[in-house]
Amino acid sequence: MDSYISKGGRGLWLMLLITALYNILILILLKFTDSYIVASLLKLILVSCNIYQVYYMLLYSSLKCTIDDQNIGIYAIGSLKKIILPLNQIEGYTVSSGIIKGIKLNGIAISNFAMGRFVIDQIGISRMFVTNNKKIFYLKTEHMNYAISPVDYEKFEKALADHNVSRVEWKYKVNNSYNLHKDKHFILPLMVVSVLTLILTLNPFILYLKHMIPNTMPLNFDANFNPIKMGTGKQFAFTQMIYGVLNMALLFCMYYASYFSAKYDRKSAYKFIYMSLIVSMIFLIIQFKILINFR
Repeated sequence: MDSYISKGGRGLWLMLLITALYNILILILLKFTDSYIVASLLKLILVSCNIYQVYYMLLYSSLKCTIDDQNIGIYAIGSLKKIILPLNQIEGYTVSSGIIKGIKLNGIAISNFAMGRFVIDQIGISRMFVTNNKKIFYLKTEHMNYAISPVDYEKFEKALADHNVSRVEWKYKVNNSYNLHKDKHFILPLMVVSVLTLILTLNPFILYLKHMIPNTMPLNFDANFNPIKMGTGKQFAFTQMIYGVLNMALLFCMYYASYFSAKYDRKSAYKFIYMSLIVSMIFLIIQFKILINFR
């Protein structure tokens, strides 16, 4: 079995720099915000960004691939990230160098590296494990392309030839026959976020009509969940309904972003609807927390 490490570059330092900038910016915003809702969203963004960046830094620094008589393996973070490509399923490969041109569906791409799912010009949907763009090998399979950048690219190309994997050229066509409305992995979270948004919007209005909201309610909170502005029950219901309408607008945007993304890669479309789901859950939890503590 031959093993090939990926060619490194400036990517790790660039990711560290971007992570530091993210943290500094968000921490500054947290220091100066007086809104509990904004602070909650910023904390969620801070945690998510750090997990995201650390994952890709570990991925970048540990990538390698192997070739034996049956498979090509792509490994990272020990064996936590493992992709096995049977040689008899690889239809061929092509090589490129220089600027990576395409559309990022998810992942990270800075300067001369790219990791994640991308739509690459003339290549199509590709899972990118590229740490340097000097020599990029795109391996074509029936449903997905895989891109790697081994240090010893001449030896790697010879190994492909020795295993009867030949160099080919192909063109990518956008799939316009997608039907997300038949995909339960999309429809179920869409239904859940729709229900949550309706509850967020209608719940305070119904409680107000039933006189189940006190005459005086907090409208805004500081970062420690202390009321900084009080108002009537009607004003509280109206404020919460505005949050519900904003979540509806977000859902509308994420819905169409999902359909745009699904033309290239169905799985990448799911992330948009889950983003809307997470935001609506945060707003609903905050609404329930207010009602529990101040009714």
